[in-house]
Amino acid sequence: MPDTFKDVTVLSRGGLYTNEDALALAASNPGAAIRMLNFEVSQFGGYRRISGFSPYDSSNTTVPGLGKILGLWIHQDNVFAARRNVGDATGTLGSNPITVTDESTTLTIAHTSHGLAVGSFVTFAGATAVGGLTINSVEMKVLTVATHTYTVAFTSAGTSTATAGGSSVTYSYSYNYFIYKHIAGVGWGSNVGPTGRTVIGVEKLRSADHSFTGSPVHVLTDGINRPVRHTGTTFVIIYDKQGTSNTDTDAQLSNAFDSVNSDATVTVDHVAHTLAVGDVVRYSGVNVNVGGVSINDADFTVATVADADTYTFELGSTSSAGSQTNVGGTAINFFYTRSTSSKDFIGAKYTTDFRNHQFFAGMSINPNFLAYSGPNDDLDFTVAAGGDTINVGFVITGIAKFRDSLYIFGTDKIKRLTGNTRADFILSEVTNNIGCIASDSIIEIGGDILFLASDGIRPIQGTARIGDIELETVSKPIQQLLQALPSNHTLSNMCSVVIRNKTQFRYFFPSTSSTADSEGIIGGLRFADRRVGWEFGQLLGIQASVATSGLINSQEVVVHGDLNGKVFQQDLGNDFDGSEVISVYATPFLYFNSTEKRKVFQHLSLFTRPEGSSTINLGVAFDWDDPNVPNPLTYPLTTAGALLRYTTGSGTYNSTFTFDGSSSPVLETNIQGSGRAMSLIITSTGTQAPYSISGFSVTYQEYGYR
Repeated sequence: MPDTFKDVTVLSRGGLYTNEDALALAASNPGAAIRMLNFEVSQFGGYRRISGFSPYDSSNTTVPGLGKILGLWIHQDNVFAARRNVGDATGTLGSNPITVTDESTTLTIAHTSHGLAVGSFVTFAGATAVGGLTINSVEMKVLTVATHTYTVAFTSAGTSTATAGGSSVTYSYSYNYFIYKHIAGVGWGSNVGPTGRTVIGVEKLRSADHSFTGSPVHVLTDGINRPVRHTGTTFVIIYDKQGTSNTDTDAQLSNAFDSVNSDATVTVDHVAHTLAVGDVVRYSGVNVNVGGVSINDADFTVATVADADTYTFELGSTSSAGSQTNVGGTAINFFYTRSTSSKDFIGAKYTTDFRNHQFFAGMSINPNFLAYSGPNDDLDFTVAAGGDTINVGFVITGIAKFRDSLYIFGTDKIKRLTGNTRADFILSEVTNNIGCIASDSIIEIGGDILFLASDGIRPIQGTARIGDIELETVSKPIQQLLQALPSNHTLSNMCSVVIRNKTQFRYFFPSTSSTADSEGIIGGLRFADRRVGWEFGQLLGIQASVATSGLINSQEVVVHGDLNGKVFQQDLGNDFDGSEVISVYATPFLYFNSTEKRKVFQHLSLFTRPEGSSTINLGVAFDWDDPNVPNPLTYPLTTAGALLRYTTGSGTYNSTFTFDGSSSPVLETNIQGSGRAMSLIITSTGTQAPYSISGFSVTYQEYGYR
């Protein structure tokens, strides 16, 4: 005879576990999940199906240009995006310029004096089929270059060897990227950034804010070009030292140039210049042609140094302006950078401020070095101003400031910098065994720094011992999932974002072939029982190339850019830009104190917090997915939205509430089936409203041993 009816109530908490023993998880954490797809830690308890994402500007969804969004940031209530430019060079090729080889994806293009470089992007139009391929309107990357030819990679292989294409093949080459500012009611507008920013080799823009002088400044790096500072209205390329009217770095030069007829040498009068032969100089604001040449906004190499106040550089041609003495005007801005490889921070990938110094790292020519500016000045990196470089002894994969330290990451090492100025900066070792394998995984959240190491997501946390560091993996529950991501995705393509009002972070691993295959990790802090713990879930269907969050009109906004040049706002709407959101929450197999006794299940109560009308599909699996045990059909449970309640206080009425919504948060259904253990599988699809699952109750009868 069966025992009397029993019921068990389980709270939904604990997050995803992919590598926990089935028996142990059911006993210690029955409200955890063995599958959790597109769910997050709910602020009201339990798990919440995530909101969707929608175009940041529904009228102007796409940033001008080609390819993916290279950079995305929020500065002074505005969103900025970077993307490759269209048509930096256009024209018509000669007759039959395309050569295809049978069974090869590499095409050879004939173009006299094309001027391309490896990594450039090209698009063609007007070409007839060649070797079984139609190449029109397909963007291709340049693989190799010769003087009058180059090769590109096509999306498929040729079916025969041929040279053809016709006589009307037009080309469009992409050399640069542009920066666009979103303007409400207008869209992305025109390029607002500095010109001449080569896109060749640029995979991503990174940035950091500072306010040394009280005004917010945004500093950008792209791994190829010189870093740029942005005040919100003005972009300034950062050299080692600058003298402009807009900074207190140094005074402008005045009538500083001398030239001699039929001589390419220009002499510069520059008091206390500190330059050396081989250094690079640049000028703006020069009001005359020097030596018959406009020298504004062009780089020149220092040829000789006469003394502390005088140096020379060479023009591209001999002077044709006759002898000139003390010319150029009274407001000459100068810029220069040091030629010594350890001093040059061109091509920096990473930047942050620390102790009111601007730091750069990840330079291609000196990947082991940190470069930093003088205090309270991101435009002077000279030793005289308090700037310098530091060799950390390994290739830097990321930097992050935290409390009183600047942490410097390698793939298997971490060091930290402490102190306040060049005089007392101290570099010390944190670990020689652990490092950061994905630069864009480094985030600050929950009073800690998190990063992706070879063994999972790790924090940097100070211990009671001064100067010591405690490192421990916080992602052990999803270790199996994390180990698979590097083999399925290129880590350099990943990006991350922190959602501060949820104490949550998201890691995105975009698939270049399919949005549906784009994966991610969602991590949130749960505050329960006076304890704080990380809970994780899996993301699917968000193809983010870059992501960021920030304040716009005092409200946190989360945005991401995709591989097709579109910018979206997250946590907005019920779907993924019109596509359905697939969500799954599967509990451990709950055996209710006995793995051997058979239970007949009768009833289930699901405790929810709906945010609109939705259908939740409830499935039941028995006996650890034993194929010999039949499972019942899925039970659909429908929500009508949360009930609108009137109170004596003020309230805000929005789409979260409905006048005829359900008055109870409990969805109930009778269930069928028996087994020694059961798992609930809660799924939803489509474009319906989010909902939260706070827990469930199961009623069953317990029979004897099987």
